[in-house]
Amino acid sequence: MSKEIIKDVVTEGAKATPPLAVVAHQAANGWTINHTVAALTIVYLLLQIGWLVWRWYRAANGQEVKGE
Repeated sequence: MSKEIIKDVVTEGAKATPPLAVVAHQAANGWTINHTVAALTIVYLLLQIGWLVWRWYRAANGQEVKGE
């Protein structure tokens, strides 16, 4: 294999490590993948709600809101 392919494989493997570590840790502690997905979904929704409230707050105060 060429060095570029090896570099790409190592890079993609490093990118996959954090999610795999979380799933492995949760499985070792009795969590199923369904619990993990539910928890990540809740975190994602909270982040989206926070982003929306922040945009509304800026718009209400007359500050520039990007994308409008």
